[in-house]
Amino acid sequence: MRCYLLLLAPAALLAACQPVEAPAAPSSTETAQAEAPASLIGEYRVAGIDGTEVGGNIGIGLSVTETNIFFEPRCAGFDWTYTYDSGALTTERPADRPVCKIAVHSEQQRLAIALDAVTRAERTPANGIELTGGGHSVTLFSQ
Repeated sequence: MRCYLLLLAPAALLAACQPVEAPAAPSSTETAQAEAPASLIGEYRVAGIDGTEVGGNIGIGLSVTETNIFFEPRCAGFDWTYTYDSGALTTERPADRPVCKIAVHSEQQRLAIALDAVTRAERTPANGIELTGGGHSVTLFSQ
């Protein structure tokens, strides 16, 4: 009986080391649809711009309504109209809006440049939203 156990032990170990077939990866269409938020409407904290944290010891809150994306001071031109559909995003700053002359932080300018360029919205693994496009990115978390 001991001989059989000694012969079976290496066979069991060998079977445990065999590769397991990985599940099929979702297609790029399935991935994009699964990762795109249904809506962007909400109040957010800007956690990152172009892959780095917001600097300058400031916090920036971003608001998204049914038609607009904005942050304060809005009168400085930080106001966009947008369209959104299944991850596809377009933003535009209306040219006809009056703009106040006010000093703004360089991080606010950096955010505005990124928002001018974004074309996609996706969920992050940490359940945030990342807006990307034109070599820029904006990472948002709900407030």
